[in-house]
Amino acid sequence: MLDQISKDTFQNQVDVTKVYDLVVIGAGVAGLNALYAATRYLPKGSSVLLLDEKAMAGGMWNTAYDFVRLHQPHPMFTVGDLRWDWRKPRDYLARRDEVRDHLSSSLESVAKLVNLDCCFETKVVSSNEVGTSEGYRARIVFHRNDHPDQKATIEARQAVYAPGLNYKETQPLAFSTDAVASIIPQDLLETLKSHPSTPVYVVGGGKTGMDTVLAVLAKGDGRKVSLINGRGTNFLNRTKYIPNGLKRWTSGLPVSRLFRDLALKFDGDNETQTIDHFRRHHATDTQSPNGVFLYGLQSEEEHHRIASGLQQTIGDYLVDVAGTQEGLEILLRNGEPLEVEPGSIFVNCTGSFFRADEMAEPMSCISPHGTIVSINARDAFHFLTSVAGFFLMHLLYRGELRGRGFYTLDLEALFRKDRNAWVGASAAQAYMNQVIAVQTLPMMLLDRCGLDLDRWYPFPRRMAALYQMKATANEDIAHCRAVLDRVADRFEVRCASLN
Repeated sequence: MLDQISKDTFQNQVDVTKVYDLVVIGAGVAGLNALYAATRYLPKGSSVLLLDEKAMAGGMWNTAYDFVRLHQPHPMFTVGDLRWDWRKPRDYLARRDEVRDHLSSSLESVAKLVNLDCCFETKVVSSNEVGTSEGYRARIVFHRNDHPDQKATIEARQAVYAPGLNYKETQPLAFSTDAVASIIPQDLLETLKSHPSTPVYVVGGGKTGMDTVLAVLAKGDGRKVSLINGRGTNFLNRTKYIPNGLKRWTSGLPVSRLFRDLALKFDGDNETQTIDHFRRHHATDTQSPNGVFLYGLQSEEEHHRIASGLQQTIGDYLVDVAGTQEGLEILLRNGEPLEVEPGSIFVNCTGSFFRADEMAEPMSCISPHGTIVSINARDAFHFLTSVAGFFLMHLLYRGELRGRGFYTLDLEALFRKDRNAWVGASAAQAYMNQVIAVQTLPMMLLDRCGLDLDRWYPFPRRMAALYQMKATANEDIAHCRAVLDRVADRFEVRCASLN
């Protein structure tokens, strides 16, 4: 059964109207992976409720800019081991609507196993673990987006709260002058159409910035494109590490080995050297002074297209665009002002994650009595919420989540304090938790994680990487644990074993 909850559910009531076996809050890639994993353990016909604020499943892929594409091959961005329903080349980078539709399609598979109720355009007010005469349960209070006064209360034997990262929709940059156009990526294509040949300034050098530069260059109208990219962002070389054809057998490196390299390079204090090491050995632009890495992937062809198409790259931070006695100028944090042509387009690509004025409220990865699992950035199991959703639920239902040595980390607090330390710590945590998962879970289950980028490589290479992982497991875990303990002490962020 795959039904929308009827509006009758949203009457003013405080008593529990139904006890669900599972409630999942959040229908993005994290919540959907958690839901998909849970159905492998729930008895057939169990009652399940899915809640989300958006109009359909897919999370951020419902509101992302229309020219966004995956930066990894589409088979490795999925729900569980769900295959994409097409025959496109494996290295095809799926578009926004294709990703959203694939994620949403997972609900049909889930609905064959459980009685699934879906309630979209719904806001959750609270989710708490409560004691009842029948044991501990999750109590969830929610309402329709357009009827905040009509709350409903539901109880569940198990709940997953999957808000994902602290996401804030990008807003146009505010300038002292209105003589230029300030927009967000969602408005880019229409603005280019209405402002032919106008210069474009892309503000922000991460994946969104690179997508935006490529989208402008693809128009082929010869307009000037400039990039304002702060310290500069490094990208993992997709050409090298996601090779095609016979190179899948002879070159590249399974991504688990790459994470090991980063994890072992970082000692808890040397984040700058760790990023330098990544740039020299793994990035698309090994000779650049780029000082940041945010786990983005880029092909060598994309890098060359961007480098050759840009009129200029400004390695500084934009402060304002203002009219002065000398004319219209770009004001930078550290450099001299730059002249700018009136009517120029400025696209805010500075990011949407961890950008809210306040940090998200802390919430434990698992509640004291285990009824609520939370996939969040304040007590995170993995920096990829999709991976966290998959493993947390398998480990929970198998009774192997606590006491195995898995670490959780306050990724948002660390990111706001030091982005490069965030990279080193998140790599150490991700690799350590992966090693412990390999020691804990059966091989057949691990092989059902379609999110594993190692799956790009042929089976013999994956097995060789797995044997290498197991051979150094104890030393590697000890190193990662020491690193994470050092980060917790140095930055005063929560980072501890999940016990």
